Amino acid sequence: MKESEEQIASRLEQVFWSRGFAEPSVPELRAGAGVSMRTLYRYFPSREAMILGALEHRHRRYLSYVREGVATPGLGAAEQLFDKLGGWMRITDGKECFFRQALAANPDSSSIKATVTRHKGELLKFFGELSGQEKFATTLYMLHEGVTSCYAEMGEVAVEDAKQLVRQMFKTDIDKRLS
Repeated sequence: MKESEEQIASRLEQVFWSRGFAEPSVPELRAGAGVSMRTLYRYFPSREAMILGALEHRHRRYLSYVREGVATPGLGAAEQLFDKLGGWMRITDGKECFFRQALAANPDSSSIKATVTRHKGELLKFFGELSGQEKFATTLYMLHEGVTSCYAEMGEVAVEDAKQLVRQMFKTDIDKRLS
């Protein structure tokens, strides 16, 4: 994305995050983006394109956040993922997944569904790399999505429980290899 497009996408992300995907009208999105209608439509020619721009911005922002300072692949990195997720959930006030919210508000959009699927697929791949064991990718993904879904009710307990399960998963794997 160009710098101007990136700035608009960032502001659209903020509007959708605070107002949801169903509620804000295009004029409200334009106001939130702080640009003219002509400029908004130059970069994002439809409401769906505005949602996709916000999702793409969020995707890059989240992956950058969880990858920053990651330890060598293995147990420590997997635990660190959940520490990072807990930090993200605090930053975002424990709201559920931005991508799932977009899809729920736009269930008939194949473009939004494809963007959500790509985002989740990249997370799954990253979790395999992070753990150093591809076989743990799915389990880490399920724990990640579970923490994201229940953080508003459970808070840090969800993060700590996920880390406990990660430690158990690695220990069980080690025990199997030693026996």
